[in-house]
Amino acid sequence: MSPADCYHFGLIVPDIDAAATGLTQLAGYQWTRPIEAAMTIATPTGETTADVAFVYSVQAPHIELVRAVPGTPWTTSPDSAAHHLGFWVDDMAAAVDRLESAGYARELEPLGDLAGTFGYYVHTSGVRIELVARKYFTDWPGFLHSMAR
Repeated sequence: MSPADCYHFGLIVPDIDAAATGLTQLAGYQWTRPIEAAMTIATPTGETTADVAFVYSVQAPHIELVRAVPGTPWTTSPDSAAHHLGFWVDDMAAAVDRLESAGYARELEPLGDLAGTFGYYVHTSGVRIELVARKYFTDWPGFLHSMAR
């Protein structure tokens, strides 16, 4: 992992459309179509299924707007939408080992077909990192433009 691997920051919002519209009006962002899925996840308290929805800004620095899902790590405090920094990784196991050695704890990872594609890790300082396997997005700019609204 390096600073160059940090490709997005995530915000948790109650209403993706409202947040995207506000940022478009403010700064001219264009957004991908929503990606929605029922996802089985593992957390330190056990397994659960969450209905997840998110969009990315087409323009860099990339913003990920994630719809809040109560009872999961996809929540945030009422006065802050800031949630995580997303990093591309080429070797998920090595990156997880590096984070754990630095004091980060696993907060969330997908199960089933999505196992090994991403995971959230949180430090006692409150910093949350999302690791994303680069091999699933070999053409990130192409993905963004193909999904643009």
